[in-house]
Amino acid sequence: MASVSLRGIEKLFGSTRVLNGVSLDIADGEFVSLVGPSGCGKTTLLRILAGLEAQDAGDVFIGGRPVDDLPPKGRDIAMVFQSYALYPYMTVAENMALPLVMRRTSFAQRLPVIGRMMPGTGRTIRGISDEVSAVAESLAIDHLLARKPGQLSGGQRQRVALGRAMVRRPAVFLMDEPLSNLDAKLRVQARTEIAQLHRRLGATFVYVTHDQAEALTMSDRVAVMMDGELLQVAPPQDVYADPQHVKVAEFIGTPQINLVPGRVRADGGVEVLGMALGIGVSLPEGSTVSVGFRAEAVGMTAEGGGHCSALVQHIEHLGSEMLFHLGANGLERTVIARIHPARSPGARPGDSIGIELHGQRAFVFGKDGRRIPALPSATTHAPRLFEPGAMLRTASA
Repeated sequence: MASVSLRGIEKLFGSTRVLNGVSLDIADGEFVSLVGPSGCGKTTLLRILAGLEAQDAGDVFIGGRPVDDLPPKGRDIAMVFQSYALYPYMTVAENMALPLVMRRTSFAQRLPVIGRMMPGTGRTIRGISDEVSAVAESLAIDHLLARKPGQLSGGQRQRVALGRAMVRRPAVFLMDEPLSNLDAKLRVQARTEIAQLHRRLGATFVYVTHDQAEALTMSDRVAVMMDGELLQVAPPQDVYADPQHVKVAEFIGTPQINLVPGRVRADGGVEVLGMALGIGVSLPEGSTVSVGFRAEAVGMTAEGGGHCSALVQHIEHLGSEMLFHLGANGLERTVIARIHPARSPGARPGDSIGIELHGQRAFVFGKDGRRIPALPSATTHAPRLFEPGAMLRTASA
């Protein structure tokens, strides 16, 4: 096991800057996911950490020592690829044993006939076989050791790839979207298996994915990447409940966060659609901001109630919850409300209903996309939304 440190990593492909001074510290035994949309640089960063790609600037440390000049095999890492990279002509046992065979035997010992006659070869191969069997048993694939990859399901091939990495007992596990080839049901099962594997091994895991569900459910911390930069690194719940950048707020969370335009009043309070939020910011009067509300921070009332009216455009029935897509005058985007079925107002598409926005759960973002801290008290003529149960109300004249 080992810690990982990335300091000021930069990478250019021609004139295109892929990584822009990325710095990240990962503790010994920690599970960190790099998550972001395709093309944000997360896989390139992982390949630089593995030694498969050379950075243009910055330093990589594993276990406290610089590894920039070391090849992949000298970094004590194991990588699980998206394609699994299993040899189709080898059995499961042979695929899993390959890293140990290459590390512990000489070229002559690996020759088909002569190698077996060389002193010590038999003992070494038996030791490798015992280690492979132990790892296969821990992954519940010991009954598959004689099969070839073509005879396995996607989930089984994924576990074989994990087993091949485990037998090396590396200091760091690197995983590049290893679940992307699985169907939805298998992905859920595989997420649980990988999280349990991490707890059992206590090793350092660096996991790359574009799937926020994978990152949020398995990780100790989530590193959100956009356009070659780390926008936020925090525990999963903090990334969801306390986003520090509007791009993080939009990317993390399903359904996507509601963003509505806001304006700063003369007294520093923030208003949306002419209604005071009851929170203030340290910006000049007239400044424009973006105000974010998670779907669960939007309430619904019968027509004529609430604090502004909206039209029900679409309803998603998800069993334990309902998602209402609402269109309000003055907003370009629909507002999504997450409602428990027992509290549904019974509205149907085309109905007019009232919306309540929980101002104390709002996020305020500036023009640069960065989060603006909300002041701890509201203005004198706006409601005090930091009191329990307070709602967005129309500002008094």
